[in-house]
Amino acid sequence: MLDLETQVHRVWNPDVRSLVDDAWRCYNAGAVRASIASTWTAVCADLTEKIIRLADEGDAEAAAFRTKVEKARADGLAPAGVNSMQEVERDVLDQAVKLELIDTITKRELDRLRQDRHLCVHPSLRRLGEVYEPRSEVARAHLAIALDSLLTQPPTQGRKVVDEFAVHVCDPLFSASKGHILATFFDRVRPAARRRIVDLAGKHALLELPGLPTVSNVVLAGRMADCLQAFASRDRLLVRDLLSKSVDRLRVSDGELLLRTAARLGDFDVFWELVDAPLSARLDDLVKDMSSAATWDGLTPDKAEVLALARSAEARERIPSLQREFERLSVMGKATVMARHINPYFVPWVPSLLREAGSFRQAEGLTRLAVVPYGPLMTEDDLRDALKEWASNGECRSATGMVQLAVDLYQATVQLRPADRPLWERFLGEVRDGETPDSHYWYSGLEAAMAA
Repeated sequence: MLDLETQVHRVWNPDVRSLVDDAWRCYNAGAVRASIASTWTAVCADLTEKIIRLADEGDAEAAAFRTKVEKARADGLAPAGVNSMQEVERDVLDQAVKLELIDTITKRELDRLRQDRHLCVHPSLRRLGEVYEPRSEVARAHLAIALDSLLTQPPTQGRKVVDEFAVHVCDPLFSASKGHILATFFDRVRPAARRRIVDLAGKHALLELPGLPTVSNVVLAGRMADCLQAFASRDRLLVRDLLSKSVDRLRVSDGELLLRTAARLGDFDVFWELVDAPLSARLDDLVKDMSSAATWDGLTPDKAEVLALARSAEARERIPSLQREFERLSVMGKATVMARHINPYFVPWVPSLLREAGSFRQAEGLTRLAVVPYGPLMTEDDLRDALKEWASNGECRSATGMVQLAVDLYQATVQLRPADRPLWERFLGEVRDGETPDSHYWYSGLEAAMAA
């Protein structure tokens, strides 16, 4: 059941909040007719303020409504002013629908509230002189509908908020902040507009549809994918339902688009739930074909991003060739893939990078690219294996840059303190074997870091 007390505190307009609070207090006191009347008063005040705000922002239709309100306010309590405000109240729901502040379903619900309000304040409207006695559930239902569909929502039009979302995602300074995206384009957006926004994000994320010329289709698709995952954290079923409507279009898309889409949504479990057996088979074939045509030592970013899907259990289940093709890579190819997404799945390959480094420069490159970044994910066993391979491979042990990189790895594995100290002491003993204290490869910086 909707927590009305919480909703009352979420009313968008602080001036209207006091009116809603009156309706809530009346309901709790058993004054049902007063609660219904106060709820309608709050709805009128809320819609009037929202329409005036739209007029202030330049909406021509809203400007005509604002003129009527200003005239009524100018006349005050004179008969002309009262009549004018009654006309405003009579037209406010229709005007709100035109301006897309509410939809026709919400209008129907609020019309019922208005009719019940009339019965509450005009008992003579009922035949035979019977007094209208609304049930408390009716007052609660009216208040709940008004709060959920209107009073807690900012003055944003349905179509306008969708357009604003599209413009925001195309902004060169776009921020993928989950909190901002949810607060602006989901939490305080009406259900109908929310569905349109999620549907738009899903289509772009899957199909790389064009947007504004300020951003490429691929970049836009990536941003939409970020938004889609944020939306799923609030309503996973809604995202899954709307995404499923566009997945079938991937079946007839070109192979490169399909691979980019899979790579883009690799960490999104909702996407993998929608990938059925035929689509899985096509993805698997595409990975095999890509691998056979690739030059692994010169792995392109796009191919590396695809093979980095091996980090996902869902991806490995639906694309069995992923792990095999990753393992076929050269040592530099593996490091390139691992660096795309720092993920626990790739940690077991870290020691092999140090073992297979074939030159001083390669050892430095591999360590900088995919050894030090994995430090925060290492366990004691992982670190023990990595340091053993480091000390055993002369290309690692005696490379100029590796002396500082050892300090970097020590700082990156801070989560293992103090249990890892014996591992580092053993490492120092092994790399110093055959070296003199004045040697560059005495790893003095590491010793100083350990003593700090």
